[in-house]
Amino acid sequence: MNMSNKVIRYFILTFLLVAGFALTIFGLTKSYISLGYSEDNSVSYNVFLKENNYFESRVLEENRTYITSIIDYIRVKYHYNLKFSENVNGEYSYYIQAVVSANKPNGDSGYYWQKKYNLVEPKTLKLNNVDAIYINEIVNVDYSKYDKILEEFKSDYSIQTDGLLRVELVVESDVTGEKYSDSIKIPSNLSMSIPLLQKAVEASIEKNAVSNDSTLTMIDPIAQKIKYACIVLGLIIIFLTIALIIRIIINRSLNRKRHLYESTLQKFVDSHDSIIANVTNLPDVSDLNVVEVSSFDELIDVYSEVRMPINFYENKDKTKAVFRIINDRMCWEYVLDKEKIEKNNRRKK
Repeated sequence: MNMSNKVIRYFILTFLLVAGFALTIFGLTKSYISLGYSEDNSVSYNVFLKENNYFESRVLEENRTYITSIIDYIRVKYHYNLKFSENVNGEYSYYIQAVVSANKPNGDSGYYWQKKYNLVEPKTLKLNNVDAIYINEIVNVDYSKYDKILEEFKSDYSIQTDGLLRVELVVESDVTGEKYSDSIKIPSNLSMSIPLLQKAVEASIEKNAVSNDSTLTMIDPIAQKIKYACIVLGLIIIFLTIALIIRIIINRSLNRKRHLYESTLQKFVDSHDSIIANVTNLPDVSDLNVVEVSSFDELIDVYSEVRMPINFYENKDKTKAVFRIINDRMCWEYVLDKEKIEKNNRRKK
């Protein structure tokens, strides 16, 4: 093989190794997809009063002081808006509940008793290639009903308690996107808290309305399948290239050994062509006195004495060459054996 072919071969092998490692490393990295969503929600309320001799209007707006004994009901308005960065499918469900708690007094954590009451029964709605969810619900909360329940609890057990009424909209979305094959659950909770067991509620109604932007990130299943294929392909290329390199090294070693035998044989034949006779079969020398000489030079010395041609025969496998000089009752023989040449070469190394 000439130099240019060797350079091309080394370039191809190097390229294959680099490509195999590059594909494997690329396959080991993770690909992510993201689904952005934003919540823009609000809770508002009005307090409706019973008939009384003091307030001209039966409806009071937010952030006022309310006398609990004349509260008829509280009208709560929920505006829930969940917008996605891409169209989604799936479903969402929601309900509204009132949670009455008999809390421990003086700021202690925990509660003695708690009970939930459904104000709006659970609803489930389908989503079909939409990019937003809108919920608008109005619910009337019978404040005096829950205040009375807690008053009876307090009286039955003769305990001090800080009563609280929490009215909440609970939403859970279960969606899939164009890129998101797995189901994604997005829980939300909009609530307002109203004190119980008080003569007056002094602008202490608290609201919890979520408004934020979020991004859900997950591994891209489609891209990962491609990357798994890249890993497999990269490893196959690496292993096959390494196997090819090993084979080339072995072949070079075998060629080097073969070349050593062939070059030695060619040297003998070319340098003494005039006295060497090629034979297709070696004559029978069983009745002769056979002397094995240790080198071709010794056989040449014999030729100088007896002046008989050197018979040359090589086996079909091209692994052994026999040189003989036959004279009357004597046979001088030198054997060039490829296997012996290889052993001698290994010893020298």
